Amino acid sequence: MKRILVIPAILALVTAAAAESRFFLAVGANYIRPADAGFRTVYGGQAVYPEISAAIRVVKGFCLTGSAGKFSRDGASPDLGFETRAEQSYFTAGIGYLQRVSRLICVEAGAGIAGLSFREDAFDVWVHGRRRGFMAEGGLLLVPEDERIFLALKVGYLSARADDIDSAITGDQPVRLGGLKVAVSIGIQLFGTN
Repeated sequence: MKRILVIPAILALVTAAAAESRFFLAVGANYIRPADAGFRTVYGGQAVYPEISAAIRVVKGFCLTGSAGKFSRDGASPDLGFETRAEQSYFTAGIGYLQRVSRLICVEAGAGIAGLSFREDAFDVWVHGRRRGFMAEGGLLLVPEDERIFLALKVGYLSARADDIDSAITGDQPVRLGGLKVAVSIGIQLFGTN
């Protein structure tokens, strides 16, 4: 039932954005430093991955925002050197504020909720799950006046904690999901140039 309601909700938001000339869509490359020290030990301290984001300005500088991304890394178990693979994906929804500070630059800040999913494959066993957390971000957008294309540089943080991961090999292990991320993206303002 929820999936049936998603499509009309998206159409209503896009229609409202079209009427206000205020729908922003961007794709970019993210660099993340995973929050979990154990993850960094096995898979390395960084990952680069794609992200898609959108914002609908609803009143003055306030926006409804959303984004989605996914990264995966291959590694080796610390003691035995067996191959392992982990992936994390997320979606976010929140409220942001966008303010033009010059003819070229806008600043943006936002916060909201994040849904993070994880999966790890090791020793022919896999664990997976989903957790809710939070996100916060801020950045600069290069948006020339009367132009529809923009560039963005954002710094953000995604966070969720899974305390009850059950693994048949190692027992319960708490895991911190997400981490500090830096995004560089290119986007377009649809339905107008205001």
